[in-house]
Amino acid sequence: MKNRILLLYLLLNASCLLAQNKTDLWWKRNNLRVIQMNLPAYEAATINADSIVADLAACSANTLLINAGGIMAFYPTRLDFHYRNPFLEDNNVLADVIRKCHEKDIRVIVRFDFSRVHESIFKAHPDWCYISPKGERIINTDMYVVSINAPYVQEKAFKIVEEVIDMFPIDGIFLNMPGYQVNNPYEGKYHGIDQNEYDKKRFAEFSGGKALPVEENKADPLFQKYLEFKKVTVEDWSERLHKLVKAKNEQIAICTYSDKFVDIIRHESQSMTTLPYWPYTASDNVGNAVNSFPDHIISNASIQQISFQSRYNAVEPEETRIRLYENIANGSGLDMSMMGDMRGYEDERSYPVFRKVYGFHKKNEAYFGKYKSVAKIAVIAPGAWPSGEPMQEYRGIQLMLREAHIPFDIVEDSQIAHLEQKVKGYKLIIMPEITYLRPDAIRILKEASRQGTNLIATNRTLFDSPETLESLFGAKIEKKDNDGAGNYLVPDDRSIFKSFKGQRMLFWKFNLGLYDFSGADRKLLPVLAKGRPGPPEIIGGARPHRLFCIGYQESSEQ
Repeated sequence: MKNRILLLYLLLNASCLLAQNKTDLWWKRNNLRVIQMNLPAYEAATINADSIVADLAACSANTLLINAGGIMAFYPTRLDFHYRNPFLEDNNVLADVIRKCHEKDIRVIVRFDFSRVHESIFKAHPDWCYISPKGERIINTDMYVVSINAPYVQEKAFKIVEEVIDMFPIDGIFLNMPGYQVNNPYEGKYHGIDQNEYDKKRFAEFSGGKALPVEENKADPLFQKYLEFKKVTVEDWSERLHKLVKAKNEQIAICTYSDKFVDIIRHESQSMTTLPYWPYTASDNVGNAVNSFPDHIISNASIQQISFQSRYNAVEPEETRIRLYENIANGSGLDMSMMGDMRGYEDERSYPVFRKVYGFHKKNEAYFGKYKSVAKIAVIAPGAWPSGEPMQEYRGIQLMLREAHIPFDIVEDSQIAHLEQKVKGYKLIIMPEITYLRPDAIRILKEASRQGTNLIATNRTLFDSPETLESLFGAKIEKKDNDGAGNYLVPDDRSIFKSFKGQRMLFWKFNLGLYDFSGADRKLLPVLAKGRPGPPEIIGGARPHRLFCIGYQESSEQ
């Protein structure tokens, strides 16, 4: 009997220890201070482990992110399908870097990029690579974009990761450019949906014999099926990688830009190439990810390059400072990505910023990364990487709230269904041009409305669900795409529109959708029809229109 009790005690104690170890994963402390050294091939001949560690320590960094493999091996690989860096001498500098980083308690995450293979591998296996609907390849000098469903990604990539884990005591892996490739981002050219034979075969198996679509059209049921196919196949690959890595060592973190089977979600604050300037990229990225994926650690990288064509010019130091402090303020650690190592860098102006902000974080890290939002307002984000007109609408709403110092959370549109109780707990939900929501997300928003949550929708939101638009807002679309230049709005109710003293007409620009609000309980901001453009002698004619800019629904679904 005593033996049985002792055995039971040991089993219970072991279970407790396992539970404790499970939560003691190193990245869970959420105190990352990452510096990524994105090494060009030629730097493999000159990098020095001692100088790298010294530079990291001077910046108070606790994590290094550095090249390992994929596009090319930065170590002496033994795999014939893994192109070896031609500048790599007969040494193992990666092993030296990892060993000396660990001696200084600096973690090392190694970078893989399985989006491309060298020309020599393409010539041996052209069937592994992307081919467009027009028969084009995506090529960058001598690197060819691969197909995710072909053997290189589906089989060989796992062999490469396994080799690195077996050779080096790494702390994490970072996957750059995962998933389906349709663009050449380094040249700004769109090529189209991959028509590789492996993709055709797998999609036919998935869809019951259907052919791959050749155009990205959200209104096309076949393309919607293709989007589902992409999601399933990417998650299948990610799950297989997760099982491989965690079977080797549970303490190896997996980091990339998605959330499934990932430990650290990475995002990027990149240089603005268009106006108006957007100063909140880090707040936006971190706030979106922290609230949309609350069980993950977020690491938002300040990308130092100005553009893909100008990698050796860094963003201004003040821009870097803003990004890093916004990371801290919104619940992320620090993360910076640069070209090459820190010695002989072509643009060192931000080095004092790194040392100051990283040092500040190190000194006060006990206070950071464990925040709890008290916001009662949520802004729905049009995806993790908003673009185009939805992005401008989304940013405009954020700008108004931030400059009014009104706290709000950001929730990605695709995550509403996974955060049902959280979403229903907000007092106000704003949807800035959210043009597609899944049925379960619409159900949740309707239920939240019935329970007292206020909803605001702007511009083309819910245009693809007319019944939802009418039931929630009493609105019917007459013309969703309408250039508003030349239209004016009338701030009719001065008890509401208090900021327009002395103004009787408000100009509009960009899209001004025309809606019939006859089903709404209240209509505001009458729209004036476009007048006569031209010289001063002939202008005028901005007469009242029968339509309004705002419809307000006071019913149970408001």
